[in-house]
Amino acid sequence: MPIDKNRIRKKIVSLIEKINQHNYYYHTLDQPQISDNEYDNIYLQLKSLESKYPDLVESHSPTQRVGSKLLNTFNKVHHEHAMLSLTNASNDMEFENFYAKLFDEIESDQIALYAEPKFDGLAISITYLDGIYTSAVTRGDGQTGEDVTANIRTIKTLPLKLKSKNPPKKLILRAEVFMNISDFESLNRQLLKNKEKTFANPRNVAAGSIRQLDPKITSSRNLQIIFHGVVSTSSNNHACHSESLNYIKDLGLPISSLNDIVMSLAQAKKYIININNLRDNLPYEIDGIVFKIDDYSYRIRIGSTSKAPKWAIAYKFISAEAKTKLENVIFQVGRTGTITPVAILSSINIGGVTVSRASLHNMDEIQKKDIRINDIVYVKRAGDVIPEIDRVCFEERHNSKKIVPPKICPACKTPLLKVSQQSIYRCPNTIGCKPQIIQTIEHFTSRKAMNISGLGESIIESLVDNSYVKNYSDLYKLNQVDIMKLDRLAEKSSKNIIDSINSSKIVDFDRFIYALGIKEVGTTTAKILSKKYNALNKLMSADKQSLECINDIGPIVGDNIFNFFQLKRNIVIIDSLLSSGVTIKYHQTKKNKNIINKKFVITGSFANYTRLELEKIIDNYGGNISNSISKKTNVLIVGNNPGSKYKKALDLGIKIINEKELSKIL
Repeated sequence: MPIDKNRIRKKIVSLIEKINQHNYYYHTLDQPQISDNEYDNIYLQLKSLESKYPDLVESHSPTQRVGSKLLNTFNKVHHEHAMLSLTNASNDMEFENFYAKLFDEIESDQIALYAEPKFDGLAISITYLDGIYTSAVTRGDGQTGEDVTANIRTIKTLPLKLKSKNPPKKLILRAEVFMNISDFESLNRQLLKNKEKTFANPRNVAAGSIRQLDPKITSSRNLQIIFHGVVSTSSNNHACHSESLNYIKDLGLPISSLNDIVMSLAQAKKYIININNLRDNLPYEIDGIVFKIDDYSYRIRIGSTSKAPKWAIAYKFISAEAKTKLENVIFQVGRTGTITPVAILSSINIGGVTVSRASLHNMDEIQKKDIRINDIVYVKRAGDVIPEIDRVCFEERHNSKKIVPPKICPACKTPLLKVSQQSIYRCPNTIGCKPQIIQTIEHFTSRKAMNISGLGESIIESLVDNSYVKNYSDLYKLNQVDIMKLDRLAEKSSKNIIDSINSSKIVDFDRFIYALGIKEVGTTTAKILSKKYNALNKLMSADKQSLECINDIGPIVGDNIFNFFQLKRNIVIIDSLLSSGVTIKYHQTKKNKNIINKKFVITGSFANYTRLELEKIIDNYGGNISNSISKKTNVLIVGNNPGSKYKKALDLGIKIINEKELSKIL
C-alpha cells in the first residue's frame, strides 16, 4: 500500500500546532495545560515522524530550535531601520524636564505615555516573514549588527510561527533577551562546582550566550525574550504603540504584563513607585522604566536625534547599594597611561551580584569624598552595572589610612608624570608598558574601529607575552600557525581570527582614525576629521592652527592630534599598516555649493525621505548636521508638523527650506 504523504504532512502540522500551543501556555502564560509526560509524548511522536520523513520537516517545527551545525562566525547585517539608544533620566527633575518638553513640541492638553519595565538584557531586532521566524540581529552600533538567528531560535518563549491564519508578509520587531535570576544563580553554582569562572550578572550571561558559536550552549542557558516594539509591518498598521503591542500579543509574542498607559505626570510617578516596589520580587532584573509617547503621529512630529528618539526616555532607578569595608587600593594602568585607583572590598552582594572591587575614578574623587583604607563605605552599582563608592560611613571610621598615589607605574616601574594641575597621573612609557600595549590593541580591534572579532583580552595578552605582537600593526603579520600555538585555540578558531584580520584591511577613513587611538579622539571627532581631510597624508601634516579651526575641535584635542603624528614611532606603525595591505576608503564628497561646509538642522516629517536618508544626503554633499538651532545654523530643513525649531529659526532669521526646495538644490 503506497504511503499517503499528504496525510502524514497533516499529522506533522497538527502535532507542531499542538506543541506550539502548549509552549505558549507553559512559557509565555505560565499556565501549563498538560503534564510534562503528555507533552513529551507529543514531542516524541513528532520527532519520530520527522525522522522517518525528513522531506516533510517544517522550518518552524519545535524540533528545529537547535541546529546540529556549529557556527563559523557571526555575519554583519545592516539594520533596515536603525536601532537607536534611549536618553536616560536619572532623577525626577530630568524626567519632568522631558515631560515638559513634549508639550513644547505638541499643542495638546494631554499626552498618553506608554510605560514598561526596562529589562536588563540584550537588545535584538527580530523579523518574521509570512508569519515564520526568519532572522535576529543584535543592536551592534545601531546601523549594523550581528546575525544571531540560530542562537535566538533556541529560546523557548520565542514562537517560530505566529498564531495567525493571515499573518503580515513582513514584521520587524524590537525585543530584549534576558535571563531569569534563578537560572543565573543555578548556572553560577554549576560553574563553581566545575571550578570554572562565574558570571557577574544575568545580563552578561545573556549577551555571552547569544554570541556562542555552538547553539546548543545557548539553548542550555534557558534564555527568555520579551517584545517591546513594532518597527515595521506590512499589514494591520496601528495608530499607537499600545495597539501594536496588543496585536503582537494576539500573534503569540510575549510582552510584559506590567506595561501600562499613563495620562499625566502624577500617574507616571505613581507607576515609577509601584514598579520600584515590585523590583526586588521580580524573577528577572530591571534597571528602570521606559516611557514612550503612545501616539505614532506625535512621535513623527517630535522626531529623533541621530542617537535617540526624542519621544522616549529611560527612567533609571537609583542604584542598589550596600555597606562594606574598603580593604585596600590598587592602581591600574589605562590605554593612554592614565593611572586609575581601584578599591578592593570585603565581598558584598548588591542586587544579586557579588562585588569585591569598585572604581575610585581618580585622586580628586578620593580627596573630595575623603575615602581611606579600612573605611566602612557605601557601594552602589552605577547604572546597576559598574560598582563605585558613593560615600564613607564616617561614624564607623577606625584605624583608617590615607590613600597615597604611586610615584612609579605599577606595571612597568616607570616614574609617573602628573597631568598639569589635576590629580591625574600618567605613565609615559607607551612602548614598554604592557597594559597600555594590550588596551591599545584592544581599542584598535574594537567594533567601532577595525572590527576584528575573536581577539579578546586574554588572546591579545598571550600574543604580547609570546612576542608575536608588539603593537597593533603586527596583527597583520600573524599567521594561523602563530595563533594555534597559543593555549586553547583550535584550528577553526585561529582560522576565524585570521579571516577577520584579513577582512578588516579595507576600512573607512573615520574608523581608521578612531582605531589609531589618539587621545580624546572619539568616533564623532574621527568622522569630522575624515570629512575635513580627504587623505591620510593631509591629516598627518596638518598644523595645530588648522586643526583648532575645525568646528568642535578645541586646542587640547588639536594638540593631541598634532602631537600623535609628530612621534616617529606612530608614523612607523602607520607605514607598517599600509604596507601590510590596509586600504583606506576616503569620504567621497559630491560638490554642491548650497550644501558644502554648511550646518543643517532637520525638523518635521517628510513624504519622500526618512531623517536618516536626509542626514546621509547632507553628509555626502559635504554639509554638517546639528540637532539644535543656534546662530551657527545655516539652513533649517522643515517637513510636516515641525516642532519648536521652526519658530526658533524664524526668530534668528535662519534660512528655511522645505522638501520641494531641497529636491531642487539636489
